[in-house]
Amino acid sequence: MKYFQDETHKNGVLKVIHDKRLVYPDGQVDCYYLPALFILLSSKNNFYKKTSRYIDADGIDFEAMMEKQDFSSGEAKLVRLAANLYNGSMDVTPQELINTLDDKNYDLALQAIRFRRYGCHIGNLLDRQKGMEADIAINVETEMDMENDFEMEL
Repeated sequence: MKYFQDETHKNGVLKVIHDKRLVYPDGQVDCYYLPALFILLSSKNNFYKKTSRYIDADGIDFEAMMEKQDFSSGEAKLVRLAANLYNGSMDVTPQELINTLDDKNYDLALQAIRFRRYGCHIGNLLDRQKGMEADIAINVETEMDMENDFEMEL
């Protein structure tokens, strides 16, 4: 898998991208949502179970997420990074990320930062070649199957 931790992570991100129609006509995925979703829907330690209920049709409620969930210090820094990449609403320093995150979460954070800086084409997320945009529209639904335990409240 090119970017994702596993199929659960991939399917969770792709489902929200699809449901919220976050792909522009040129195939680019919204560069504000993607990094946040990439972090919040992480399957490492089932992080998505704590965060997915705060993603809805109106956006992402980071404040409620931080108030109502019991996050480890590393998880809290990831939520703050997601909020910062999404809309700049929370701060986190590079030093905090370097000193707190394990290798997998650090890689997750770095990839989210890359998505925010450079953007990403939907074809890259689907592990397809860029010339297959027409195919992507047809096949997105099949990529959206979620594991039974992944329940998204959208």
